[in-house]
Amino acid sequence: MILRTIAVTKDFSDIEKVNLLAKEAFPPEEYLSPDTMIEMSKEDDFDFWALYDEDTFVGFMAVKTHKNMSYLFFLAIDPSLRSKGYGSRAVETLKVLYKGYEQVVDFEMLDETASNNEQRQKRRLFYLRNAYCPTGYGLSYRGVTYEIMCTGKDFEIDHFRELMSTITLDSFNPRYFRI
Repeated sequence: MILRTIAVTKDFSDIEKVNLLAKEAFPPEEYLSPDTMIEMSKEDDFDFWALYDEDTFVGFMAVKTHKNMSYLFFLAIDPSLRSKGYGSRAVETLKVLYKGYEQVVDFEMLDETASNNEQRQKRRLFYLRNAYCPTGYGLSYRGVTYEIMCTGKDFEIDHFRELMSTITLDSFNPRYFRI
């Protein structure tokens, strides 16, 4: 069952919940302020959604589109609601909202020396369970290395690079590589 979506704006009624969740869910090197995402959402190809189960705030997602591709830039679920199926429902919602688009996501690569490697393993398994497949590519930016997965069978790294080149943020200069 898909979640209800509401566009996040500066005068969004639950903006404080979004701000708190963003700070909790992402480490400093991955954090992007909700204010910045609100500014980015003024562009036609960037959406910033709050997610609800009826009237309960569940989390948020930010999605960048380009041509036939939608990139799940951020997904965060309220900590009290994690492991209750809301992440999968958020991905299902994404697939409905962006039907006809190849769904692409990136997440921290597995690294046995990382303090959060167990979390990374769970995140990777989550996307595999939700019909994402490894693309054979990774990227790094802001000192973090990510694996890229998608839902399509014909992932085109050049299309993804083109999408990523439309993101204009300070210190955002991804480097791509084969895994």
